[in-house]
Amino acid sequence: MEKSEYARLAEFEQDYWWHQGRLEIIRAYLKRASRNSSDSAILNVGCGTGGTIDMLERFGKVDNVDISDEAIACMNRLGYENITKVDGIDLPFGDKIYDIVGAFDVLEHIEDHQGALSEWKRVLKDDGAIVVTVPAYQWLWSDHDLSMHHWRRYTVKSLTAVVTETGLRAERTSYAISFSLPLVAGFRLGRRVLRRRADPEASLVPVPRSVNKLFTTLLKMEAKLHNIVSPPAGTSIIAILRKNG
Repeated sequence: MEKSEYARLAEFEQDYWWHQGRLEIIRAYLKRASRNSSDSAILNVGCGTGGTIDMLERFGKVDNVDISDEAIACMNRLGYENITKVDGIDLPFGDKIYDIVGAFDVLEHIEDHQGALSEWKRVLKDDGAIVVTVPAYQWLWSDHDLSMHHWRRYTVKSLTAVVTETGLRAERTSYAISFSLPLVAGFRLGRRVLRRRADPEASLVPVPRSVNKLFTTLLKMEAKLHNIVSPPAGTSIIAILRKNG
């Protein structure tokens, strides 16, 4: 991620609709993955600016890791202390010690995504779960992805394929943040048609408070929907992964 983006993202995480609604969807999957336990040992991979930590701590004790000095400094300024700096995909932890490994919009940042999944699998207990989110659809690739230093975007099929190659199984996969797909697709495809380029930065567009509230409400409604069905399309993908056997 561009260094200039960390402070910007930390500010948006406080109340921006995408972040707040996404938390509700992740929470729904964590309840399923943790079997409603509140004392899980949790590893938060790529904790970034800390937007998921408070939510994760409702499910147990959280260890946070990130490769970025800027992210860690930002988290320290926000009062978070339980953070470990890592180098690459290797984790400084023993085998089979975590009930849950959370990696929220992390896998797309890693060139060797199969190797990363294997490392997360190593530290996971045999009955544990990995919960991941990734951006959807390569055809949505834009300056946002460049700013965030993404290697790729996914489909449910392509994510399931790399998961299977790693010896994990996808217990549940779904597209998410569905209502925004026409908005995001129209904006990004329109920019391509007009051949307009912008400075690479995350696509976090300020909206009026009333719109922000509406969009947040829509995603909270979607989070409840995920308990019943899996939306067929969306700008993100969320998955629960477990060890085979």
